[in-house]
Amino acid sequence: MSDIVIRAENLSKVYRKGERNSGTLSNDLRNFYISKIKNRSSNYSEQRNNFDQSLFWSLKDISFEIKKGERIAIKGENGAGKSTLLKILSKVTTPTSGRITGLGRIASLLEVGTGFHPELTGKENIFLNGAILGMRKREIQNKLDAILEFAAIGDFLETPVKRYSSGMYVRLAFAVAAHLESEILIVDEVLAVGDANFQRKCLEKMISISKEEGKTILFVSHDNTTTKYLCDREIILNHGRIVQPVQVR
Repeated sequence: MSDIVIRAENLSKVYRKGERNSGTLSNDLRNFYISKIKNRSSNYSEQRNNFDQSLFWSLKDISFEIKKGERIAIKGENGAGKSTLLKILSKVTTPTSGRITGLGRIASLLEVGTGFHPELTGKENIFLNGAILGMRKREIQNKLDAILEFAAIGDFLETPVKRYSSGMYVRLAFAVAAHLESEILIVDEVLAVGDANFQRKCLEKMISISKEEGKTILFVSHDNTTTKYLCDREIILNHGRIVQPVQVR
């Protein structure tokens, strides 16, 4: 049985600059040909050049494999394609071309405000997230004490999360993501919102669930010290393409 939990094959994502409803090649091609029909007198090569220049390839033909239980750092400068890759893996968006296979259940912590309903209480959001992952109410209930102990949000469990501070929100969001039944945990730089002690606590938890439960961790950070401490290897992105993956252990 293969131990590959994520396989990306020739994965690409293209956006049209300046348009909110872009992001798929089919939309871009349709818009191009509509423009061509409307402007029959225009020079074709000029239209083609304008079309090409309006596209932004956030990811371009990337391929990689990740094994069960690995802790992978995803790194790169701003605009390198990190967030796009995480959104594709989390199924927030779809690739323009290529494919992702082998994904198990995913818990994502991409940014403050994502994944929780602001009008629901902390407790209600715990059950909502568990249900999204396909867990039964009893399964979630069995995890509740561990989540609350880790999050340490005190008397605010029954308070709508829209009233939480960013630190409280992240504490609860990470606790939920780390304790509910998922095979893959994706964490963006959102942990930087928490204090140093909580960040250290989160790193130790990710190492623990990787070793003891075989959970795969994808972690984004610009902090080289943190990624070297936590991760087995790095996938470095540069202008939407993968620089040779780096082994850090």
